[in-house]
Amino acid sequence: MRAVLVGVAAALAISACGGSAGGDPEVLIDASYVVTSIAVGDPERQVLGPVTISFTADSVSVDTPCNDMGASVEYSPTTLTVGPVIATEMACETPLMEQDQLIADVLAGNPTWQVADGFLTLTSGGTVITADSTADGVIP
Repeated sequence: MRAVLVGVAAALAISACGGSAGGDPEVLIDASYVVTSIAVGDPERQVLGPVTISFTADSVSVDTPCNDMGASVEYSPTTLTVGPVIATEMACETPLMEQDQLIADVLAGNPTWQVADGFLTLTSGGTVITADSTADGVIP
């Protein structure tokens, strides 16, 4: 009974915040999000940006300061099933290339997704990417 009450309370809390755990994939189609944070485990990394993630009905693309990448995508209410990630092969500074690899790994890991209050969260393994639909792409 306690587990049911905790589950109901969590669902109500998410609903009250104006978001959902996953939800209708239509919110992603033809939308773009500017990455505001990348957390690997507990520590958050500085975003070397701007980094923009964009969706169409059947693809996801990422524009970064180093390499651009894209893949086919299938949507479910909780998970993105991403095809092979194809990227340009620019040689950049090590931190930029590491960031690109983290993002590619999250996509290749068929991440869970959530949109709440204009923020997209992609989670795969121990990595969480948060992105804002209203950001202008300028990193302070």
